[in-house]
Amino acid sequence: MPADILTLHPAPLPPSEAARRRAMLLHPSNVTPRASDSSLQEPGSARQAEELAARFDGLHQEMLNRGLPAREALTEVARTAARDIWDGFALRLRRHRAAGEQIDANVVAVALASIQCMTRALPRHPGDLDYAARTVSTARRRLQYNGGLLHRLHPHRNPAFQEAVATLQSLEAFLNNRQRTAA
Repeated sequence: MPADILTLHPAPLPPSEAARRRAMLLHPSNVTPRASDSSLQEPGSARQAEELAARFDGLHQEMLNRGLPAREALTEVARTAARDIWDGFALRLRRHRAAGEQIDANVVAVALASIQCMTRALPRHPGDLDYAARTVSTARRRLQYNGGLLHRLHPHRNPAFQEAVATLQSLEAFLNNRQRTAA
């Protein structure tokens, strides 16, 4: 008695999902996550986001008091935040290397490489809010993606990743809110 072989064909994807999957194949940072894909926030993240927003507002006001135009002041806030994140990762990298913790040092080196696009690009485009918001968003997505990959390879979480992602999310929200009010 011959056996019947059933062939299953997947349902065709909607064009938006097909485009999202193609972009994901190129590089995961190209994909803007859907609202349902957003990561769960930790309990203290709302308080931390408020503190960061207040810090960014204060820094923005300081830049305006120095005489910078409003759009340049906003990109300067983004550049300053990027430099602070970079300096924090660099300090952690030096500490891990000095302590002989090579695996942790490699994790932090990946984080530095993930945000390198932001630290190099922001100073080149002063006053361009669209570019600054896209750059911060790309750096955040790269950091989240690379942090997830590293967590699968090296199971204990490095708190530097979560802190930097939270800072970049707050900075991204700050820039988008200011961009809407400026338009």
